[in-house]
Amino acid sequence: MDQEEILRQKAVQLHLQGLSVMQIAYQLQKTRQWVYKWLKRHAQSTENDWFSSQSCAPKSISSKINKTLEQMVIEIRQHLSHQLYSQKGAISILYELERLGVQPPSISTINRILNRNHLIKSSKVERLKNTEYPNYFYNIQQMDLIGPKYLKGGYRFYFFNIIDIGNHWAGVYPVTDKSAQSITPCVIDFWKNYQMPDFLQMDNELSFRGSNRYPRGLGLLMRVAISNGVCPVFIPAAEPWRNGVIEKFNNTVLTYFYDAQVFQSFDEMTQKAKEFSVFHNENHRYSSQGNKTPDQMIRAIPCRDTLVKEIDLTKKIFIESGRIFFIRFVRSDLKLHILDEIFELDASLKYSYVVAEIILEKYILVVSRNNHIYHIFPFPMSLP
Repeated sequence: MDQEEILRQKAVQLHLQGLSVMQIAYQLQKTRQWVYKWLKRHAQSTENDWFSSQSCAPKSISSKINKTLEQMVIEIRQHLSHQLYSQKGAISILYELERLGVQPPSISTINRILNRNHLIKSSKVERLKNTEYPNYFYNIQQMDLIGPKYLKGGYRFYFFNIIDIGNHWAGVYPVTDKSAQSITPCVIDFWKNYQMPDFLQMDNELSFRGSNRYPRGLGLLMRVAISNGVCPVFIPAAEPWRNGVIEKFNNTVLTYFYDAQVFQSFDEMTQKAKEFSVFHNENHRYSSQGNKTPDQMIRAIPCRDTLVKEIDLTKKIFIESGRIFFIRFVRSDLKLHILDEIFELDASLKYSYVVAEIILEKYILVVSRNNHIYHIFPFPMSLP
């Protein structure tokens, strides 16, 4: 018995001895309301434990979801889990309930149902490492490679994925290797079917930027992008979360496409990758864009800047001007590494992110932070 319960019994004893409510409250250092409460509890109770604490939880919860609707949420989740390419999150369940003519609960309620029925797996989210990361690029597409992966029999291949971060319109392309010769036709196909970006963001994969033998020479992918007015943007080395949209889409491709079925050949997988891309763009809903699908989002674009000209990849593409951006974190040694060259930076840039911009037609490298220029270095590139 705790001290509070002892005081409750003492209050009743004093009352039975003839003390007034005010006297009891003064002696026990309690309020009169407290004394009245426990005198009433004692008078109305037929049990000997009237002084024990009772749960403050409501006896009934009017907003509690009914069992029938909860079972529907569970069954829809299980159905979507076995449906090829389909997402199975709360948003997808909500729209499926609406399609069935059922008034759905809120997304948070659906998530609670999934959680208490052990249908949600916890995930770790990679947090941004620095709040001053450059974020002033716009109209961006992100691209990435997954692999190597293998088909039955040991056939090796890669997935080249590309996505628009504004509306999540995406393309999935299986490729036999990760060379620029294999990747560039995929980019061209995406730009013809969707539209070209202002910035194409990627990690520092060698085939994306060129070659180690000629670090200042422009590779095939760079030439195609720059010649069409698209600026390549390279994220900091070893920081894949900076390409967060494509990284999450990569997981979608592996979960809902690659791991969801068995492919008999590379050609079959290539054809089904096109089907998956169409399915994703028509059906996958994103909370960041008001639960709209990518197709619904692009309908609002008045005029898409698609790639209309034909590009002959067997001929060298000549470059006269353009921009290439590298985002880099400056460590304590104050050294900036760009295409096998090292530059010494100002001490005020230590432990911050900078943007290193190569201006091709001026043969210079401009280093800035928060749009303030700190350095301009000579940087000739091999353009012809």
